[in-house]
Amino acid sequence: VSEDDIYTIAGYDFDWRRVGRRLLDDQKVKDIDNEGGSEAEKREKMLLKWRSAKSRDATYQALGKVLRAPGIDNNATADRVEKLERSRSQGNK
Repeated sequence: VSEDDIYTIAGYDFDWRRVGRRLLDDQKVKDIDNEGGSEAEKREKMLLKWRSAKSRDATYQALGKVLRAPGIDNNATADRVEKLERSRSQGNK
């Protein structure tokens, strides 16, 4: 996931704590929460930490899979992430 797209995805509506627990460890999620900020800022921090920690494994597909996972079930946001990936792969902004 590109850094530019992280800022876009952070604006989407999803439970960053639940997603973060699947992408990172619990302590990192707690640290982000304790740093404060808006929910969008916390989503952004979580996604940036995930991208930094997982590097090549921080893909649109991996994020989409977590968003669709039981207990999260956020298909609408997963669809938006997949649409964003398709637009990037086609060279569209």
